[in-house]
Parts: sequence; C-alpha cells; structure tokens
Amino acid sequence: MPKFAVREWDELISGPISMGEQDQRVFAHADLPAVNDKLSITLRLKIHNHSSSWTTIFHKGTDGRTPILQLTPNKSALHARFTGNWDRDVGVYEPDDGLLLNRWYHIAYTLSDPEKRLDIYIDGEWIGFYGISKVKVRKVIFNDGPLYIGRYHSHGNVRYFNWRLSPEEVIEDYFDESQKKPIVYGSKIALAHVCTGKYLSTKGIKYDLGRNVQQHYMVICDGQELDLKNDVWTIIGANGISIKEGDPVSLNNIIGFKHLETGCYLNSHGTSYGRVTPMSKQQQVTMCSDRDSNNDWVIRRYNSTTSYDVGHLMNGDIISLFHIRTNKPALYSNAILLGDGSQEVSCYGDGSENNNKWRIEIIN
Repeated sequence: MPKFAVREWDELISGPISMGEQDQRVFAHADLPAVNDKLSITLRLKIHNHSSSWTTIFHKGTDGRTPILQLTPNKSALHARFTGNWDRDVGVYEPDDGLLLNRWYHIAYTLSDPEKRLDIYIDGEWIGFYGISKVKVRKVIFNDGPLYIGRYHSHGNVRYFNWRLSPEEVIEDYFDESQKKPIVYGSKIALAHVCTGKYLSTKGIKYDLGRNVQQHYMVICDGQELDLKNDVWTIIGANGISIKEGDPVSLNNIIGFKHLETGCYLNSHGTSYGRVTPMSKQQQVTMCSDRDSNNDWVIRRYNSTTSYDVGHLMNGDIISLFHIRTNKPALYSNAILLGDGSQEVSCYGDGSENNNKWRIEIIN
C-alpha cells in the first residue's frame, strides 16, 4: 500500500529572542515534524558582532550534520552543509559576502534527497545551492538526533518543515504578513537606502543657509551597519495635525520624522540663494529644530509607475518619500560620496528611480 507524506511544520521559536554565549535551545527529534527525505528551516536572524571563530546557527544530531548552518569567522558569511553517504561535510560555502551587524535577515535552508540539492536564501532571494552529481549512488543522510538552535545573536520565527520549500514558498514565508509588524505613530525606525544599503543618518555637519536662519544639519547616508545614535528616527504626524501615538500609519499620508538623538526634524526647502547639495547641486535635505511644513513628507510604497498602494505602512516596506512644500520631489541618494566618505542625500525626481527606494525598519 503506498504511503503518503503529510506536510507538517512547526514554529519552534516565535521570539525574537537574544541568545548569549551559553544560551541554546534544544528540540528532541520526536517533538519535530517527521522527516523522511527532505526538510526546510527558515528563521529571522540578527547578528551583533563578527566572531573570530565559527558560530553555529542551528544543527541537528551529533555524529551527522544534517542540517547545519554556520557563520564563517570574521565576516559572518553563511556556511550551509549536510552529511552524505560519501562525505560527512558537504554543501554551500560562503555564497554571500557576509551578514551586516544589527540588521534582521530572513534565512531559508532547503534540502531534498530526491531532488539531490541544498538551497540557501536570504530575504527571499536565492543566493546559492549545492547539487549532488552522482545521483544514483549518493544520498543525503538524515538523523534522529536533537535539533540545537543558538548560541549567540538574535533569533525569531524559527520554523521547521518536513518538505523542501519551493522558491515561491520561501518568498511567501519571507513576506508572511503575520511577521510584518505595522508601523505606528511613535515607532522608532531606520531608513535604509535600497541601492547602496546605507542608512539615513547625520554627522552633525552644518549647512550654511545665511544669517538669521535657524541652524540646519546635513542629512547623509553613512554606513551599512545600523548606528543607534545617528540612524534612528521617530514617526510623527504632519505639522499642525493631531495624531494618537500607537495608531497605524496610512500609506499616501503626510507624516514627519523626528531624529531620536537630537530631537531635530527631517527637513527640506527650496534651492534659492544657492541652497543646494555640495556635490550634485540638488535640493538639500537637512535636520532642524524648527517645526513647520518644511518637515512634511508624503509616504508611499515604492512603485515605478504613477499608481500606488493603499493600506497601512509595515515593517520592511520599500517606500518613497515626497517633500510636500517644494512640489513633491522624492528623497534621493546615490553613490556620490562627500569628502568624509559619507553619501549625499537630496530631494530629486518623481520617485520612480531605484535611487528613490528606501526600506523602513522598526528598531526595537
């Protein structure tokens, strides 16, 4: 009589939780979905430092290594492996350039003996695979040992599946709406420039706007690793509009951003009197302590066409910001570097360029 495999999965850690050097979660084999010849593990991961030695994100069993996911020393690149009947340690070595610090990633590890392959994904994007060549004689060796998760770093939404997720299922897991937290008024957030991976920030460099003008500070993109002092902003309402902290932020709405460390507001203004950026001569983006309509921005999910989404702003959304007072030029950056190596930020264009794309991230 033929046997039919039942697809099962379990969320082992909901989290997020932060693990120390001695912390580890252990799950008995009998408590996991029953695996025959394929499995997948997905999780959200944030690393806090680059270790000088190997660190293990998860592994199952003691003698075998199916599955195992590690980070390489110093650069924290993914090292996804398994055990076969011809070699104890095979798989994917450093398919990426390494994970950045203090940023959440979605990682997916999928393995199938019938399909003779291991695949690895970051944030829904396929980044590497290992294919078994001698398919008739070489097999993946699964084991009935416990599953160990940790140590180090922060983990969330660790899920164990008894089938190999398809690329579409990986993307669905990545964009799982139950994991996408709403952005609300009062949320502490960071804005990452999608094309360059650098965060909207400041170094306290002053723009000279002339006499009798409130002091303005230059807004830049500075690093690919989050700086909790300079890169964090609070979502606030538009100038003169009363909002309730904790209410969700609607898309296509006018909002403001208050810099957490300095209390200054994200600002722009016209280009009269030579008030332009130093390199590209575009419209300046600044921070200032004055609260007025120059601090107002329309927020939309990024779209290269003129149409746009409705609904509420969610963590991880790719957005564009449009400055109201100056007829809606979009927040912009590119690889043009200032003298200190930071990246110029301006208002430029209609929001359709890739350089107008920003990822909004909740900061816990």
